[in-house]
Amino acid sequence: MDKLDSAQQKTFTYLQEVERVSQDILTLREEKMKLANSQNKNREALRALEQVYERNTWMQLGSVRIERPTEECKAILRNDLAAAEERLKSLHEEIKDKVHKLRDLEHEPRLEGFALKPISLAEAKALHAGFGNV
Repeated sequence: MDKLDSAQQKTFTYLQEVERVSQDILTLREEKMKLANSQNKNREALRALEQVYERNTWMQLGSVRIERPTEECKAILRNDLAAAEERLKSLHEEIKDKVHKLRDLEHEPRLEGFALKPISLAEAKALHAGFGNV
């Protein structure tokens, strides 16, 4: 095989970078979906435990089943939900950064509205106070 000249090498390197960033985006999206599904299962389990009035509950951690106090099981699920929410936020930010990088590599303009963040409760209250309750 002939050696690639510099223009072909640049093109090849460019395409490799675009493919790598695209694959990273797809991997992060898949991880985000798995985490969201896991989070939904934890919410369901927590709701089910809210209906239980027994002192102890069986819980599966990995491949081991243990019997723990119900309140401790609820606390574990709440901690898992909070950790999952933080991880989802960080995954969302990583995906945004990768999409911006991909758009830059493809010489496309940045997506408008992609970096919007919702207003906080304090900001909403300030707007209602400023404009009056409509």
